[in-house]
Amino acid sequence: MTNPLMMLSLIVIIPFLGMLFVLTSKDDVVYGRHNSTNVAMFTVFTNIIMIWQIFSFIKKSTDGSHLLQKINWLKYPDINFVLSVDNMSLLLILAVHIIILGGIIFINHEDIKQKTMMAFSLLFLSMTTGLFISNDIFSFFIFYEGMLLPLFMLIGMHGELKKNSQLNGFFIYNLIGCVIFLLGILWLYQHKGNITLETFSRLTAKQKFIPEIWVTFAIAFLFRIPVWPFHYFIAAINTKLRNPLVFIEVSLLPLSGLYGFYRLWPSYIPLEFSQYFIWINVIGILTMLFISLIGFSNPDSQYRIFSYSTIYYIMYLLGIFSQNKNIYNNLNYALFGFLLVLGGLEVITAYIRRSEQLHGSTSQGFLCRARRLSLVYSFLIFSAVGFPISSMFTSNFLILSQLLSANIHMGAVLTFSWILASVALIFEMLRLKTETKECLLGKSDDLPQDCFVFMLFIALMLLMSFIHPLWFVINL
Repeated sequence: MTNPLMMLSLIVIIPFLGMLFVLTSKDDVVYGRHNSTNVAMFTVFTNIIMIWQIFSFIKKSTDGSHLLQKINWLKYPDINFVLSVDNMSLLLILAVHIIILGGIIFINHEDIKQKTMMAFSLLFLSMTTGLFISNDIFSFFIFYEGMLLPLFMLIGMHGELKKNSQLNGFFIYNLIGCVIFLLGILWLYQHKGNITLETFSRLTAKQKFIPEIWVTFAIAFLFRIPVWPFHYFIAAINTKLRNPLVFIEVSLLPLSGLYGFYRLWPSYIPLEFSQYFIWINVIGILTMLFISLIGFSNPDSQYRIFSYSTIYYIMYLLGIFSQNKNIYNNLNYALFGFLLVLGGLEVITAYIRRSEQLHGSTSQGFLCRARRLSLVYSFLIFSAVGFPISSMFTSNFLILSQLLSANIHMGAVLTFSWILASVALIFEMLRLKTETKECLLGKSDDLPQDCFVFMLFIALMLLMSFIHPLWFVINL
């Protein structure tokens, strides 16, 4: 289906235009802050309406790309941008917009200079949206690497990192991954031209240089996913971030690598090659175990959220490697629920941490007094640990059962790591629900009304996704 209204281009352009409006708004201590956040919230909300409208143009029962849009760019070399969308990419775009909107709503209550933060966040949102709608290998590369510039600026200016060496190491680390990906792109273009992602995924190992290009892309994508030894710089940045909006956006970096595997991983791998990829599974499982043990023993709530997100990203990566059709068909729903839970938990955790700093008091027992906070936090924790109240439940069950049936030992370690991360989150919730006299936080410190309404919206989306993942779509 063609795209006469260029709706796919619009959902990339709108955040970019919002960034320009933010940059031209008044840079005032009071009014500039409200102008920038209001423009950012309006921009993201407008795009959410556009995304909801795009859902009505595609059918859930139809596989493949929809709303195809081709943009002529260069004649020599022959490069055209091809954009398209399906249920997988559209659900990811929607989830990313929702959690970034949540981060912006929280930041609106902070007394910090927000103009540059809103501008780079909108640019990051534009690049991320472009990545998910790219349908040719060259535009995929442009948006894949375009995410890094605003992310580096956000970490450097608002990440609250004490050591510049960590940011420099993170930059060099991602630069290496970028160079490897670029070499693979040029290698592929030399032999196949600027092909679509579907065409690349159907290439076979019998074709010249294709196995080597597979390996090149796999290494580049692993630079985005916290798998040993690629996990160090990701962990060093994520666990130090205290700004919820920046943390959410940095946490989306592994999603780009995971999405790259989903789109560009070959649909069939010969037996002589598949035996080598078992080592990626082993390394992934060991990384999950290591991160889950640290997250379980580390009392820092930020590290526990990072541990939770890492385990799920690796679990979904192993699900992609399994090449199981049922997992592929349900991965979009699992990621949709996972991103909503991740964003919601980070916003709530940041609010509790800020309340502790304002009062100079422990938050133990805070949930006994803050009823609104207790309601949404408990729901998010139950969703995170796998209760049947979101679309994550069915998809996680499929992935765990598939990995257990393929290799009982690796499946058991994966399950144990997942349980450790879940128990760590439950312990954190119990700590907040254990009454203590030392806690000075009370009812007046409960969630603001706008944050509470937004969290109820996330809870509704999660709950309805378990009943019907695309319940909000009118024309299926």
